[in-house]
Amino acid sequence: MKLDSLISELFELKKNGILSISIIEWWLLKYSEFYKKTYDFVYSQHLFTTDDGSVIRLPPFGKATDEEKFLELFKALDTICELNRNEQYFEQELTEYQKIKNSQSELKNWVTKNEYLGADKYVCFLIDYLDYDENDQEEHLNIYVSSLKELEIYIDRKDFKNTIDFLEIFNELYWVQEILSENLNKTKIET
Repeated sequence: MKLDSLISELFELKKNGILSISIIEWWLLKYSEFYKKTYDFVYSQHLFTTDDGSVIRLPPFGKATDEEKFLELFKALDTICELNRNEQYFEQELTEYQKIKNSQSELKNWVTKNEYLGADKYVCFLIDYLDYDENDQEEHLNIYVSSLKELEIYIDRKDFKNTIDFLEIFNELYWVQEILSENLNKTKIET
């Protein structure tokens, strides 16, 4: 299978230059077996046996092969789909936030409950994925694939509305207001 045809198929499904999560998930499912075979092939290459008999994989040299580019694209799209799987949870947490936003103690509990997601798993989400126009207005999510820099992969911002809204509130409470300053200080000491 040619990389160009796989990418063309995905990009033909764009609407106004934007992909939806449902289209990406369909494409990932369609090519999941091809991904597994390609992964096995690529990771069976560049193997070196040391004197003690252990096998190590050397990094590939030169430009990425089409197989390596496909793997990187697949992983990037799979990652964004995985991040989208918390969209419903974030919607519930936003509803909860609206109920408790005037209670400092309940806000601390809310932030504590969501600390792993907001301060760890999604800590770089807004920086890594949100794209801005010339006027610093948020546009859609941009997926960057280093071996395919020429690709412009945009995902509909609406697919991550709750994630973005949740993170903006969480970041304000956690990083700006430092509502859990004792936890934040521990994090700073550990790094």
